[in-house]
Amino acid sequence: MRRAIGALTGIALLLTTAACSGQQDEGVEAEMKTFPIGLWVSPPANEVTLERYEEMREAGITFVTGFSEWEGGRETMMKSLDYAEATGMKVILRDPQIGELADEDLSMIGELTAPYREHPAYMGHVFYDEPSLTQYDRLAAMKEAYKKDAPDGLPYVNLFPTYASLDQKGGTYTEYLDQFIQKYKPELISYDHYPFLTEAKGGPGAITEDYFYNLELIRRASTEHQLPFWLFIQTLSFNTTHRDPTEEEIRWQVFTSLAYGAKGVQYFTYWTPQSGRETFGSGMIDLQGNRTRHYDEVKRMNASLQEIGPWLMELQSEGVIHFGNQPPLLEESMQSFGPIASISGDPAIIGCFTDSEGIQSVLVVNASFQQPSSTELKLAGDVKLAEVWNGGPVQSRKIAGGAVQVELAPGGAMWIAFNG
Repeated sequence: MRRAIGALTGIALLLTTAACSGQQDEGVEAEMKTFPIGLWVSPPANEVTLERYEEMREAGITFVTGFSEWEGGRETMMKSLDYAEATGMKVILRDPQIGELADEDLSMIGELTAPYREHPAYMGHVFYDEPSLTQYDRLAAMKEAYKKDAPDGLPYVNLFPTYASLDQKGGTYTEYLDQFIQKYKPELISYDHYPFLTEAKGGPGAITEDYFYNLELIRRASTEHQLPFWLFIQTLSFNTTHRDPTEEEIRWQVFTSLAYGAKGVQYFTYWTPQSGRETFGSGMIDLQGNRTRHYDEVKRMNASLQEIGPWLMELQSEGVIHFGNQPPLLEESMQSFGPIASISGDPAIIGCFTDSEGIQSVLVVNASFQQPSSTELKLAGDVKLAEVWNGGPVQSRKIAGGAVQVELAPGGAMWIAFNG
């Protein structure tokens, strides 16, 4: 079950690793890509040590997006690359000098990135976080200059969510997204959307009303242009608007993103940012450098992610079924897919996929991050066998009675690939 993701070619992060297909008795091993797992707010310059990078890797991180390493100068940035290589990770460096270049000096990007480009752990450079569409022409010129010297490097840009203001985006979200793809011609789409609101902002258990709407717009652009997409996962509270998520809410974010076809996730945040204009609760590591409960929560999530993520990376998203609970703003969602004749039981979010051989599969996600769920998929046709992930290796399972019963913990998920 493989689908080539051509847009990922040349991104050094995607190392192949041998992984068992789940059919241990047949001795089948398949080459599988590493699922990209990143972070925002890496350790500060004075904490760039081998021990800190081992700590990140232990949590399941596969690439580090630079944040303040540049404050320690070239030496600290090189240390970041060295420690990432030693621990099996990659690095997207951040250097504010690149963004500060005058238009006529963009040729200097080659000089600024030269000390790092040949390092085995080098993945790319951060170009901009949350640009307006009025900045796309300049960003495209920066990318053109960068690619002359770093054809395989990633010029990383992260986009606003749908709830950003019209002034921030520079247009409607459709315009914002379409022009980014048209003008910047990215290797991938990355965006942030933090769904978990405080009770004062939205009431008990509230999420942003446009969470699934944002996912659907990104999913459509991703499939139309054959671009993988990454997004950020909220791991902390901030300001007076966003609450501190539970472990179930972190898992729910990841699995709903995968149901919409995400090919990578990034955690906001790893190290806790200093409060200033904005105020922040603790991320995975607090301001004093201590692990919070979120560290182990994300570590457990990432262990599951590396079991199922490599399988999902090779699939084409066909759409999403929202059973029992239609989200606001979405005009419609899929009603049926493949051999699924009917659905009953508790609400579920069902991502629908095909692979390059036409095999159909679904990722069934509990629509609730608070209560367990039980959902039944009645199947039409002669489906007798499925490949199933429900934690642990993917396993072959016989289908009895023409139905699959999906029992999920809050925020949990099950992947089912239907074989005739």
